[in-house]
Parts: sequence; C-alpha cells; structure tokens
Amino acid sequence: DQAKSDFISIASHELRTPLTVIKGYTEMMLEDGHLDPNFKPMMKSVHDGTMRLHEVMDSMFDIAQIDARTLIPHLQSVELGELVREVVNSLSKVIKEREQTVMVEFPIIPKVKADPNLLRKLFHHLINNAIKFTPNKGRITVSGRDLPSLIDLPDGGIEIIVSDTGVGVDPDFREIIFTKFYQPGELGKHSTSKTRFKGGGAGLGLALSKGIVEAHGGRIWVESPGYDEINFPGSQFHILLPFTKPAA
Repeated sequence: DQAKSDFISIASHELRTPLTVIKGYTEMMLEDGHLDPNFKPMMKSVHDGTMRLHEVMDSMFDIAQIDARTLIPHLQSVELGELVREVVNSLSKVIKEREQTVMVEFPIIPKVKADPNLLRKLFHHLINNAIKFTPNKGRITVSGRDLPSLIDLPDGGIEIIVSDTGVGVDPDFREIIFTKFYQPGELGKHSTSKTRFKGGGAGLGLALSKGIVEAHGGRIWVESPGYDEINFPGSQFHILLPFTKPAA
C-alpha cells in the first residue's frame, strides 16, 4: 500500500507539467481561425484525451493528499441540493445517451460547512458510478434529509443517499469497493468507456469519495441486496456529513 501511495504521489506530480503544456497548446490551436479545418477533428480528439488524462491525474493527486493526510477542506456554507443539481446538469449529456432518469429530491435543509469543490468531486464520482452500473433506461435518485444530534453527529448533520436501479453490490465487497484501484469484473477495460454500462475506469472514484467524506468528519457506506445482472436489485450509497466539521 505504501508503494502504491508513493507511485501515485510521484506520478501525479510528474504528469502535471507536461499535461498542462499539451492542454494549453491544443486549446490555442483549436481557437486559431487559420487552422486547416481537416485538422480540427484531430486536435479536438487530442484535447479530449488530454482532458481525460487531467481528470485521472487530478484524482491521483487528491488520493496522494488523502494518503498523506494533507487533504484539508476549505470550509464554506454550502447548499447541498443546489450543488447536487449542478453536478447532475454537468452529466446531462451522458444521462441522455443512456436514456436514464435522474431525480434530485432535497427538501429545504440547513446549509453545511464544507468544501464545495471537494463535494462536487464527491457527487460527480458517486452519480457517475450510478450511471455506469445502471442499465439503459434505469433510474437514479439523489435524496437528502437533515438529522438530529446522533453519536456520530453531536451537532446534527445531513444524510445524502444516491440510489440506483443497477446491478447492485455483493455484500462481501461492501468495504473493498472503497479501496484504491479496485474494479469489479475483469481488469483491462479501457477507461474511456467510463460511462457505458459496466465500463472500465481508473478505480479511484470510490476511494476518493471515501477520503473526501472522512476529511469532512463524515461517513460513507453502501447498502445493497447483492449483485445481480438480471434482476437489477440496485444499491444505495449513504453519506453522512456533519453541519460543522469536528476538531481533528
């Protein structure tokens, strides 16, 4: 595990500079009105590939911070319902392609003290995961409710549940899915298939989600009757976030 952490830390730092150069020059060429139109599709593909690499690299960088316990949320007042709707809107193209329905059900609940950028990453990973493991025309629901004072949340907090009508999660794997580089099924699927049904990925999304939630003093877990690609029992990812982050 230490070797994994060292590799992630080194790779994420070393990739950052060359990727920034490639991203910058491809964007300049795409904006160049004198560029041969025949080259535009090729430059667009190079740019899309670079952005995908940036996404993976950013996840690796965040994971490196989580491993080193240096991921520090910059707390602000956040309206979770509004933030979740922003994330769903950013995924609207994929949702439409998969003919899925995504519902956001948030009553009027108090704001939380949290880092909005980290929470966007959290819900992007969780909702994207739900899209990926839910068949076409499936249904995904993101709901929220405020909770009174509990043992875990002495000042109260908010519970968010991301539910889907997908393949579900094997009860034996409820913990391991939150570890780095874990992927269900066979390995080697290309990560550009990240949004098709059961497509591959880098295997960092749920590990990063767990790190972000815990950095806010919260908890994350999954509930599911089991894994079934015929009856689709679905799964529910639960996130508990305190209204105020407890002291370290």
